[in-house]
Amino acid sequence: MELSPAPSQSAPVPQGDPASLFRRLGQRFMQLNVRDLAKIKVEDMALAGGYFLLFGLIDSVNLNGVGSFHLDPFKSAWPAIAVLGCMGVLFRRSSPAAMAWMSGAAVVGLVLAGHSGAFVLAFELFFSLVLFGSPRTSQIASKVAWVLTVLAVLATFATTYNGALTVTVGIIAVVTLLTPVEWAGNLRKAQELVNSEHTRANAVEEASQQRLLAERSAHDLTLERERQHMARELHDVLSARLSAIALQSGAALHAPSGPSAHSPSILRDVLTQIRSESVAGLGELNDMIRLLHTGAVAETTGQLSDLVALTDRHRNAGMELSYSNDLHDAGTLLPLSVQTAVYRVASEALVNAAKHAASSPVQMTLSQQVGTGEVGTGDQPAPVLVLTVTTPLPALTESNTAPAPAGTGTGVPSMHFRAAHAGGTVTAGPADGVWRVELTLPLTTDTDIVSPRQGTTHVNENEK
Repeated sequence: MELSPAPSQSAPVPQGDPASLFRRLGQRFMQLNVRDLAKIKVEDMALAGGYFLLFGLIDSVNLNGVGSFHLDPFKSAWPAIAVLGCMGVLFRRSSPAAMAWMSGAAVVGLVLAGHSGAFVLAFELFFSLVLFGSPRTSQIASKVAWVLTVLAVLATFATTYNGALTVTVGIIAVVTLLTPVEWAGNLRKAQELVNSEHTRANAVEEASQQRLLAERSAHDLTLERERQHMARELHDVLSARLSAIALQSGAALHAPSGPSAHSPSILRDVLTQIRSESVAGLGELNDMIRLLHTGAVAETTGQLSDLVALTDRHRNAGMELSYSNDLHDAGTLLPLSVQTAVYRVASEALVNAAKHAASSPVQMTLSQQVGTGEVGTGDQPAPVLVLTVTTPLPALTESNTAPAPAGTGTGVPSMHFRAAHAGGTVTAGPADGVWRVELTLPLTTDTDIVSPRQGTTHVNENEK
């Protein structure tokens, strides 16, 4: 917000008239930014008042600062000139430019009035410009102080040829002009150093906070991964066991109640299977608890040789299941990571089949097939290991419209994780009237030990 004066219609005033000077200074004062007036500090007001009292004290003791030189119009108007200079002191922090022209004009006016207050006000002028001005203003004020000091010494010697007077003028110029410049420059450097250290401390603190946030994010991410890992491991370890127990106990409950010679034997076999599954599940649960106590992270393992026992448990629970393994040596020479992926996907597929289609026949096959990749330079596509579990989709009737038991939502993601961890893929969904789960794992030259149609293991429900 700028306050602009109206154009003056008065007649021109001689340039040497103090009234003309005060008129122009008043116009410059009216152009001051109102926001600069609001930034005036209380301590600057006290300093300006103290300077005015000092000027009055100097005048009362008739302390002549520039010899007998003075101009009568300025000498009689020194109070107004002092007021202008003190008003400039008010803007030493908020507007150094306003102080420059107000106090600078007052210094010139006090010199012309022969008032010693000119030295005091000049000291304050250069001190404030160097300390509170912009970097460019500070540099200009320092150079002007040096130029004025040199000019004052040379002019005194050139006009008087008096060495004593020249030295006196030089000392006054040094004290009045160079001393405040050097003092304020040191204070400004110290303040800039403080600001730099403060900025550096803030940057270090912000970097520390960012590092702390990054560490917390990494910690949270690690906890999330460990939580997902434990959920997957607990699901893979206990789900198959508990599902087998549930199916076997259900089969026992639905066994014929009439007298039968084989009933005690059947119930005993079922209870034996339930106890075996329970003991195995408790052992695996204890292993997981020990892992939690020690902090170790381990993947649950499984071997292809365990698939026979897995299929037996589901058959004992009443599932109509056929299983064929066309791999050479039943795949027992495959790497443990590949066997674990196949075993865990097969176990989860059978659990889902028992849960959602308990009365439907299940067919599980394990074989080698030719890969679908492009033929390389003189090389055939790498073979792949394929696990397929199919179950006929049940027809919707009034007897089976009840919704399937809700799961944890961990099974299918766990199968995908196992497949991806072994470098393969898994698909699960309806196809040609059956629910099909298919796991495909690549076999490198190190793992390509499969010989189709050799050493075939074929087990079905009629072999029991």
